[in-house]
Amino acid sequence: MKIYFLTRQPDVCQLIADRLIRHKVEIKIYPVITNLLRDVFDFGLEPDILFLDYMYYSNERFNPYSILKKRGRIFPIVLYNHPFPLPERRKDFWLFNLKRTSLFSDLSKIEPILDTVKAALEDPDIYPYVSGIQQPKIYHSSNLRYIVPLNNDEVEYYKNHFSNVITDFITQDKKTRKFRNTVRKCEKATKIPIPDFVKKVQLKKHLSHKLTVLFSYMYSKLNTHIPATELCTVLSNNGDELSPNGLRLCVYRLRNILCAEKIAGLELISFNYGYMLVDRQKK
Repeated sequence: MKIYFLTRQPDVCQLIADRLIRHKVEIKIYPVITNLLRDVFDFGLEPDILFLDYMYYSNERFNPYSILKKRGRIFPIVLYNHPFPLPERRKDFWLFNLKRTSLFSDLSKIEPILDTVKAALEDPDIYPYVSGIQQPKIYHSSNLRYIVPLNNDEVEYYKNHFSNVITDFITQDKKTRKFRNTVRKCEKATKIPIPDFVKKVQLKKHLSHKLTVLFSYMYSKLNTHIPATELCTVLSNNGDELSPNGLRLCVYRLRNILCAEKIAGLELISFNYGYMLVDRQKK
């Protein structure tokens, strides 16, 4: 049996995978989707089940089966760290969603796998590190077991777009492993130029100064991951840095405005340690 993971937390998924090897399965953990699509569509290496990181897209409208149907490939996909189900009902939730697709008549083959993953996600040695089901602790591994290797371009893409760094091996200087807590130099909030597009939204929706600065800065870095620490500094006022809770409130308000207005296909995506303003029309 082949079990694949597509995840932003490959190090953590190794801990889950260690529990699965007693089933005598083949496991692959994919940090980026391109390698997964290559193996499935180009090489025909179709899994018996794919465990998909809920935080990989953070988008309820995303339907992974739509990609598979276009290529004539169908296999069960489980959002293993979906934040909705209670821990004791997690397997029931997975099975319900699989059955709701009407694509699978018999799921008995994968039920033991689901039992094992459910148990792993309840283990206090694992669940504190898993994103989605709670604010995760940081976990790094120096022993790579199942992670599909990345080339240099993919490593840079991963580091630029996701909030966790895959293991120490992708950073030349191991002292940089705590980079999340550092703040890159950036412009003062008062000096950030306001793009014409943002000005139009500002006038229409009567954005506050803080929301205008946040929108302008994120719009200038469209489709790029921005650490939360950087945004807090950007929104600081006279040396008073914005708190993480204050930033979350600003992001929440801006996201609601973008969703309500469906402004130019823009979507504000949350990660564990940062945010990204995405233009869906350019993807």
